[in-house]
Amino acid sequence: MTQPLPPDFEPWEAEEVQQPVRRKLKPGVKTALFSLIIIAVLAVFLFGSLFRIRTVTVVGNRQYTVEQIMDFAGIEEGISYFTVTEEYLKAHIEKNHYLIYQGMEKHIPGTLTLYISERQEWANISVMGINYLLDEEGMVLRRTDDGLAEDYPAVTGMYPRSIVVGKKIVPGNEEQLNAYQALIDELMAQGITDDIAELIVSDPEKLYLLTRDGYRIGLGNAEQLRAKIGTARAVVAKLAAMGYKGGQIDASIPFRAIYTPDD
Repeated sequence: MTQPLPPDFEPWEAEEVQQPVRRKLKPGVKTALFSLIIIAVLAVFLFGSLFRIRTVTVVGNRQYTVEQIMDFAGIEEGISYFTVTEEYLKAHIEKNHYLIYQGMEKHIPGTLTLYISERQEWANISVMGINYLLDEEGMVLRRTDDGLAEDYPAVTGMYPRSIVVGKKIVPGNEEQLNAYQALIDELMAQGITDDIAELIVSDPEKLYLLTRDGYRIGLGNAEQLRAKIGTARAVVAKLAAMGYKGGQIDASIPFRAIYTPDD
């Protein structure tokens, strides 16, 4: 039995689906699109080739060669300009604690200039019978057991809480490290580090230098060290000319020194 249709029901009739019209590209348009694709491929190739490091110049190296610096910096020939960032270079270069990263310059096409400085060994400190060589900031550069430490001024009176190669020494008293840094800076500036046998920094308010020719120079605190050390040097030169050797020189007051010979 046929079921009656609901009221107002009209059977669905499928509408004719229109097929999309396919338009053919004109020959000129095809040529233009093909040219754009070729240009894009060439641009990617040239861009990648242009922004590559081909030549590296290093400024500030003394002990290390350019090739060694490149190796430390993680730079291989052809490395991308965009890989070589400030953060990348600093992290790689300063893994070698003798090196300090100072900056860079990029020059198109393909040239990189690196600016670095090298830490130098300026003094030694003995801890539990082991000698360590320090730079001017107190960075521990290496330990030595071969007697080489005698070639550098000894730092005494500083009893470090921590001493690790590749890190700055941690003194028992921070003022001792500050005094050491000030003394080394001035000795370097006056070019007399080789003349000094010992830096005594146990009391930052009563600093002493022992010279290799036997003078004990009292400097007081680390203020006006240029004047104090310069005055002491002039006195030592005068004493040497007069035939004196060794003794005490109180140079704690700038531009004045008092000499007391050894008994």
